[in-house]
Amino acid sequence: MSGWIKLHRKITDNPLYFSEPFTRSMAWVDMLLIANHTDNFFFKRGIRVDIKTGQIGYDLDTLSKRWKWSRGKVERFLQMLEKDEQIVRQKTNVTTLISIVNYKEYQTDDKANRKANDKPNSKPNEHKQECIRNIKNEKELILDRWIEYRKQIKKPIKEATQETILAKMENFTEEQCKFVIDNSIENGWQGLFWDKLPKKEELSEEQLTYNYVQKMLNFKDTKDYSNAD
Repeated sequence: MSGWIKLHRKITDNPLYFSEPFTRSMAWVDMLLIANHTDNFFFKRGIRVDIKTGQIGYDLDTLSKRWKWSRGKVERFLQMLEKDEQIVRQKTNVTTLISIVNYKEYQTDDKANRKANDKPNSKPNEHKQECIRNIKNEKELILDRWIEYRKQIKKPIKEATQETILAKMENFTEEQCKFVIDNSIENGWQGLFWDKLPKKEELSEEQLTYNYVQKMLNFKDTKDYSNAD
């Protein structure tokens, strides 16, 4: 069967939509409907989580209630989609984001004008890697450098330790996190030493300006350089 229909997100307002437990195909369509169609953000436990186009910020419990499934059934369904390379899941320090692989292939307007035998522009594996890059926030990308370094020196970090480090990094700015990680790598250390952050008088003019702007914006989760001893 070929051809297209336009399915508006308002279909979820219809009483029939949630009238009974979802089938797997209904759950997949629902994921396409609830995925973000533009870049956005939300807060969880007071921490800002950036979410890209084609990503879903719902956790297992929310999807379980929405689809009228058990939590285990939701997890098995998502694992199946991951195995089939239809989604990518990425844990952050506060939640797990789900990315629809090749989401734009389901949404772009010009797709409806293609012939039925036209091939997608990108391969699933290529888009999978792009999804992973988009999901990660800046601090996670900074931490990746430390994880890679520890692998190189044959001292890999356990996943639980990575989560602990990420939670610690939330108390510092991106620049501070970069300084601490780069400092440990350059010195060949196996640990991260937050007490070695420069004092206020050692900061560059650029760093001092950054602190001032952060204060003015009143970011609750950002810690000032001068308080990093």
